Order: sequence, then C-alpha cells, then structure tokens
Amino acid sequence: MAAALFLLALAAASPQAVDDAKVDQAIKKGVEFLRTAKSPDFHTGYRNSDVLILWTFIHAGVPQDDPKFKSLLDACMSEPLDKTYKVSLLAMCLEEIDRVKYQEKIAQCGQFLVDNQCKNGQWNYGSPTEYAKEVKVPNAPKPVASAEGKGGPGVTLAKDGKPKILQHVAVKKMKEGPDNGDNSNSQYAALGLRACYDAGVTLPEGVILLAVKWWRDSQFKDPKKDEKKAVASAPGISGKVEGWNYKDENTQPDKPPYHAMTAGGVGALVIYDYMLDRKWKDDSYVKAGVNWLTVHYQIQAWNTYYLYGLERAAILFGTEKIGDHFWYAEGANALIAAQHEDGSWGKDTEWFNTTWDTCFSVLFLRRATRALVASEDKGKLKK
Repeated sequence: MAAALFLLALAAASPQAVDDAKVDQAIKKGVEFLRTAKSPDFHTGYRNSDVLILWTFIHAGVPQDDPKFKSLLDACMSEPLDKTYKVSLLAMCLEEIDRVKYQEKIAQCGQFLVDNQCKNGQWNYGSPTEYAKEVKVPNAPKPVASAEGKGGPGVTLAKDGKPKILQHVAVKKMKEGPDNGDNSNSQYAALGLRACYDAGVTLPEGVILLAVKWWRDSQFKDPKKDEKKAVASAPGISGKVEGWNYKDENTQPDKPPYHAMTAGGVGALVIYDYMLDRKWKDDSYVKAGVNWLTVHYQIQAWNTYYLYGLERAAILFGTEKIGDHFWYAEGANALIAAQHEDGSWGKDTEWFNTTWDTCFSVLFLRRATRALVASEDKGKLKK
C-alpha cells in the first residue's frame, strides 16, 4: 500500500503531471487581465492587438454574447484588411466562430494573403489589395438541420463539428507582392490560409507550392552545433537536424536557426502538406525541423511567442512528446509558475508586452490549435 502511494505521489510530481484546476485558474486570471489590458500596435501602422485578444477569448471560452467579446469582434470586422498578422488572425477568428456566416469575409482575407505573397514565397507585413473587396459569395442555399440535432436549428454540422460548408468560393492571385518577407509573417500567413481553406475557400495551388519551396530552400542546420554529437545526445531521432531563423541562411548568415522560427516552420509546412494531401510525417523537411526542436528542446516561460509556436507545431504534427519530453505538461507548469499576480505574463519591452505574452500563454494552456483531420468540407486548390 505504501509503495502504491509513493508511486502515485511520484507521478503527481513528475513533469508529465498537470493540475487541471491550476490551468483553468491561470486561464481565468489571464482573461480577466486582458479585459482591461492595453491593446498595443503589432507594428507601425497596426493600430492595436484587438484581433489577437479576440482569438484568445474564443479559445478561453468567453461567450460570444459577452460585451467585451462583441466589441472586439465589431472592431475587428470594421478594420481594413491591410496587415498580414491581423488578416491571418481575423480569418482564424471568423472560421472558428462561424465559417459559413463569415465565409465572404474569410475569402476576402484569403484574397489579401494570396495577393501579398512575396516573389520568393514568403510574406512580409503586407499592404492593402483592392481586389479583396471584389470577392463575393453568392447567396447560399438554406442549410438542412443535422440529424444529430446539434448546432442549433437549421445548422448542418460537418465531421469536425463545425457548420457544414455549403459552397466553395475561389480566389486567384491578382497582383505581385514584394521581393521577400520574413518567417514570422510567413508562419502566420500559413495559419490564415489554413483557416480560409477550412472555410471552403479555393486557393491557387501555385501560391501553396511557392510557400513550400521557400520553407524548404531556407532550412539550414545550426553551424554552431556538432550535429553528430547533438543527435547522439537525443536518441530516437534519425535524419537531418535543420531549422529556421527570421530570414534565411543567406541574408542572416550570423543568425543560426532558433526555436520560435523553427516551430513556426514546422507548423507551416505541415499545414501546406495537409492542403496538398501529402503525408507530413513522411516529409523529410518537417522531420528535420522536428529533429531540431528535439535536439535543442527547451521550455522558455519568458518566450511565449515560441511556446505558442511549439504548441501549434506539436499539435499540427500530431505528437504529445518532443523527444522524451511531454511538451504540454512542461510548458503548462512553467507558465503557471511564471504568471503574475494580476493574471498577466511577461513584461513590457521594446519588442514585446504583457498583452501579447498573456494571449500567447493562454493559447498554449488551452491547446488552442485544432488538429488537422481529413474532411469532405475542407477547401480546394486550383491549378
């Protein structure tokens, strides 16, 4: 009996154990902080972070009739489509709220992302495209109530539990983007395109293939690490160990791959494999990125941007472990310990602030990323 109790206590204290009550309380405190937190600019000209806060509220379970939720949604819907981060997040929010009701706006986000792809396959901060407003969705036929009776009257649900796509709407590339961008905007563009795709928006296959080419061509190994020794210290992995930095090996030769960009690269390539109907677990470039995250595994409670990227990469790839590490349990325990008394995370600096840190922390704790599943309702690619 004593031995059994000892084993139970040991399991509870292990890195794999997560106190769900503490997670829920941390999320609740984070949301309360965000209700009155400042909404700082993402970047020059971004105006605010309302859409990131809205994305966090959606996954934290804030009701859609909540006054703060409604004011954030109204504000986001009224803003012009002019920046990559915000347009991507808006598409993600609307697809999560109701992909049929907001299909036209989501498709307009898709047009923006397609038109803003750089010539090398990346995305930069973005600029408005006059073609977005021309995207229209014809009146959809009246939906038939689902047999299960879920989703409210007159709503048919697809296998993923969301409103069934009633029609597809196509966007095509109407203008050239700039020469190049960065891997931070590019990974969020992939998330936005995934939301469009899942909302029944038909995207140009060439845009996806060019994005894949960029991520593959720009992947490189860490020149500061002895790869053979690193692999030997992380048993169970095979193949290349390669990651990404903010730009690429040629434009930033002194900047080795690092955690946030490598997690983002893995997530983006998995999304594109999903769209192209490829097996991402057999993709050598994806595996090289996962190997990099394994060899260089870290949980950095101060780096919430990376932790949310790690959450996305792991869930999209489909793994509960990075190497021998249970990434969620270790990350959740670190974040709970790092939360401030007022419910926030992080601190205000030149490059980051408590609003973003709190959003990314809550999104990690909520495991906000939806896994990629085969569905007859997903979008299409057009050659």
